[in-house]
Amino acid sequence: YQYAKDGFIFAATENRVKVIEVNSDYDQEKELANIDDLIIQDVDGINIFSFNPDGAQIAAQKANEAGIPLTVEMSAIADGPGTVVCDIEFDWTRLGEMHAEYLAKVHPGEKVLEITGIIGQGPIDLMLDGFQRKMEELGENELIGIQPADYNREKAMDIMQNMLQSGEEFTVVHVANEDMALGVIQVLKDAGKLNNPISVISNNGSPEGIIAVASGDLESTISTSPGIEGLCCFEALYREVIGKSVPKQFMIPMLPITKDNVDEAVAWEVDKAAYELVKKEFDNME
Repeated sequence: YQYAKDGFIFAATENRVKVIEVNSDYDQEKELANIDDLIIQDVDGINIFSFNPDGAQIAAQKANEAGIPLTVEMSAIADGPGTVVCDIEFDWTRLGEMHAEYLAKVHPGEKVLEITGIIGQGPIDLMLDGFQRKMEELGENELIGIQPADYNREKAMDIMQNMLQSGEEFTVVHVANEDMALGVIQVLKDAGKLNNPISVISNNGSPEGIIAVASGDLESTISTSPGIEGLCCFEALYREVIGKSVPKQFMIPMLPITKDNVDEAVAWEVDKAAYELVKKEFDNME
């Protein structure tokens, strides 16, 4: 998430806005303590990447009581009295559906393994829901298992090694981010199984992931630029602070990437041109 932070800070710098950065390390108690600390500092606005939708709801209640506008990114917000200025998301449910559609088209009849992130965190739960429902609806693939690796490359590699040793049959593995996918690819290469017969798909469109797609190691990915995410989060919060209208939800575009269109992947590093495009998107929603 360094790129998302960099995008946010880039936009803030362009507008001469001071940013206070805190990291909650996926710890809800630490997250809420950070919110309390920011409220004590009387900041003008808060953007939060919450551990889960429930944490975002609690944060919203605290921010509402303090009269501080709050935006949330990539976690959504649970039902409750707390409200946010804007929920900035990739459409995680749709992302799962896109993967299922790709598999039905390119790998019909094949068995699929899912190596996922942190179950219980909003984006992963939504992605898995869309993935499973669409796969069942299309009826072309069988999901043999969902193995959480908690966004840890070594855990993902251990899972892949154990699945190979288990003898269970599958020919495609979806890995919940490209950092883990690169570890899985290495295990498959060492075993002589990469694309022979096991293919790997993932999502992110990271610089390393795009190189892997171009080389053929990673069969496909979905480009979801965290740099653009950071720009969008800043722009939504900033517009609220200066009195402009802001949509209640902003869905960031996603783009499927294969070797055929690898040059179309959205860059993770941001620049002024990217920020201008983001601002135009918000202008069009006013």
